[in-house]
Amino acid sequence: MATISKRGSNYRIKVSLGYDTNGKQIIKSTTFTPPNGVTPKKAEKLATEYAFEFERHCKGYAVLNENMRFSELADWYFTNYAPIELKESTAYTYRGQYNNHIAPILGNVKVKDINTPRLTQFVQSLKLNPETVRKVYIVIQSIFRRGVEQGFVRESPCHNVILPKNRCKKKTSSLDEEQIKRFMEILDIKPWDEDFKRIIKVLLYTGMRSGECLGLMWEDIDFDEMTITINHNLTDIGGKHTLGSPKTESSRRTIGMSEPLANIFRAQKKYIEEISSALGSSFAHPEMVFTSALGNYRDRQSVYHSLKRFTRGTEFEALTLHQLRHCNATMLLNSGVDIKIVSEHLGHCDIGVTANIYADVLKSTKAKVADLVTLKLT
Repeated sequence: MATISKRGSNYRIKVSLGYDTNGKQIIKSTTFTPPNGVTPKKAEKLATEYAFEFERHCKGYAVLNENMRFSELADWYFTNYAPIELKESTAYTYRGQYNNHIAPILGNVKVKDINTPRLTQFVQSLKLNPETVRKVYIVIQSIFRRGVEQGFVRESPCHNVILPKNRCKKKTSSLDEEQIKRFMEILDIKPWDEDFKRIIKVLLYTGMRSGECLGLMWEDIDFDEMTITINHNLTDIGGKHTLGSPKTESSRRTIGMSEPLANIFRAQKKYIEEISSALGSSFAHPEMVFTSALGNYRDRQSVYHSLKRFTRGTEFEALTLHQLRHCNATMLLNSGVDIKIVSEHLGHCDIGVTANIYADVLKSTKAKVADLVTLKLT
């Protein structure tokens, strides 16, 4: 902290920068002369502000510039921070949220004029569902946090902002075991693209995210150890498919593979080898487990639309790819598998995430356990 001492009408400002190799304290100093005609109280305030800026300059911080527009700070963020520190898919999503929802309202506002009440008013005014509003707010929060770290702004206004509450919490939707059996029967008997059917079965058997499934490479499938290692995630960024790392570090995991699941992969391997051999060098990605008919990365949206066409006219019309993951987790929890193991199997960062998502399933399972104990003792 800079020290300020008054000398006549001027102020002496000193900043300590630690000690040199001989143990001598390193001091930088300057003098501030207030403008003519200001009151003593105003002069003291100006001296304090000058001392703050002088200390920042001495310690190598960027020049404080709270007169910049929020759009300028955002441009710096997306040019310098996002490409290095964020996953490409995350940076793309953040940029979309900024362009669509933030820039039209806050882009031309000076950073110094954006405070907590103004942000509360902004998020409350968005005509979006509460979950999306929170995602928009996270982008603003991240931009301001980096602005503070780099010295562009003194402090972030993203404290105590009142976000809209999601009063109608969306329950995790899953099929029960009887429904899963009926769905598997349809999957087996209904004439359809076998490659598509194998993707759906893998999602059901493993509980993988669809991007993880479509990002599988043959080197990830170990038929000797009967394991699947999730090392990649296939994302679509502005129409361009990118094979990147999994969602989080805990998403990078190895899961067991049953014999029926191994047979699904063997059938897929034979299929890929056949079309790869027929197309030759034009088959782009023979290393991938699931590809398009021409060997390109398999598009998640095309799989989703295939699922919609496949389930049309059945009781499963509302089924989504992500619900297949929930089906897998629900079956494991209902079978009494420890929640920690289920959490690791799904690639959650901790069991708290799993417990929160599957609270209703866990409650039901606990009730079954209680009934089972009672049955044994009576």
